[in-house]
Amino acid sequence: MKFKKCIKVLSYFIIFTLLVGINMGANMPDTVNIITEKGILYTVQYENFDLNVEKIKIEGSNDVVYCLEIDKNYPSGQKFLLNGTNNEKINNLVAAGYPNRSVAELKLDNENEAYFATQIAIWSSVQGYDVNKIKGDNPKILAAIRNIYNDGVSGKYKNIIQSKIYKTSDNSVQEVIVIFSDDLMAEEKAESEQMEYPPQEG
Repeated sequence: MKFKKCIKVLSYFIIFTLLVGINMGANMPDTVNIITEKGILYTVQYENFDLNVEKIKIEGSNDVVYCLEIDKNYPSGQKFLLNGTNNEKINNLVAAGYPNRSVAELKLDNENEAYFATQIAIWSSVQGYDVNKIKGDNPKILAAIRNIYNDGVSGKYKNIIQSKIYKTSDNSVQEVIVIFSDDLMAEEKAESEQMEYPPQEG
């Protein structure tokens, strides 16, 4: 009897896992069109050059997208194809940055600052920059860059958001990391509204 019950529970678990996997996969398209918003968010300095960040995104989506190759061009509406998953080092950095950690958790003032700090931390890892040598006018942003980088290197945070690498056929354009945060943002908004307007007992 106990054996049958155990098999039944195990079967439910396997079915649930498969359904979750299918559902998660549905959120990961094979192709996306990626654009770059006009204007530089912020600038910091490293050694004798500026590090500028422009914000990239999937056309028609709020999902967060980061560049991987600083020496290549920003996307300008190209079609990007799914090209695999992040390696552990990049995944840990994504986990330590925005939107896996909120603007408030990163002790910043807005989403653009959080995006900028995360992008600089990712580039620093890929390029081998010493984050302690990065300079700028905003001490909060500098602290967040170092925080994201150091927490990423140490693997302090678990990434609760799906992220994948996408690549376009144009080799002059950067590979990108797409972080599928739409569902998480909607969930956080719903939780926030629930806290602000708790259900009334009738």
